[in-house]
Amino acid sequence: MHFAAPDPKNYQRLQSLPAEEAIACYLGGKFTIGEDSALLEAIQRGLSLPMKHEKIEDILLACAEEEVTVEECRSRLVSGA
Repeated sequence: MHFAAPDPKNYQRLQSLPAEEAIACYLGGKFTIGEDSALLEAIQRGLSLPMKHEKIEDILLACAEEEVTVEECRSRLVSGA
């Protein structure tokens, strides 16, 4: 299996996405290894989440596994569930 090397420009682009777009990107797997942290930063900043990246990622992974909508995932992130 081959993974693309992270592109610094793409990392910055992902980091600056609005929260909903970053959630959609994460749920859709539209990032390469190492770029997930850029999405976590965008989501944390965009939703003003007080939780740590590990908790945000746990919620995102559960949402991806359950194939929920971006709106449902956003709701779970905001509620901390």
